[in-house]
Amino acid sequence: MAPVLYLKGLEIALRAVLNIATAPVGTVKLAYMTVAFTPNAGTQQFFSDISASVAAGAPTETLTGLTVTIDTVNARVEVDATDVTEPNITTITNKFVLYVDTGVASTSPLIGCFAIVEGTLSPIAGTLALAFNAEGIFALNDN
Repeated sequence: MAPVLYLKGLEIALRAVLNIATAPVGTVKLAYMTVAFTPNAGTQQFFSDISASVAAGAPTETLTGLTVTIDTVNARVEVDATDVTEPNITTITNKFVLYVDTGVASTSPLIGCFAIVEGTLSPIAGTLALAFNAEGIFALNDN
């Protein structure tokens, strides 16, 4: 699955980066999704649109160490965060969604849905560790 970037989330994220006053205040979070979940950038805008498809047995993670870096070699902007590790997880998942949590699901914009490169993970009371790519979780360029 190719990454799907949600247009509303990108709009609000860019406003936040540019310090435009109309951007909502919130925390960037990660939610593990069910294997059956199919992202739709045209119809899914807010966490309330996808919350029924969050994988059972998996917590929602608050991302830390968020960075936005300009990569002049590849002519893009890279977004990265500290790797995520969750012990004692009992879910089956193959993707995750990033969103800005405003405290209200219907106003918490989606940023993107990303495949877990290893495929479907099904730890049984084990540790799930997401090691983000050294070049970031995702990058934006003019292509």
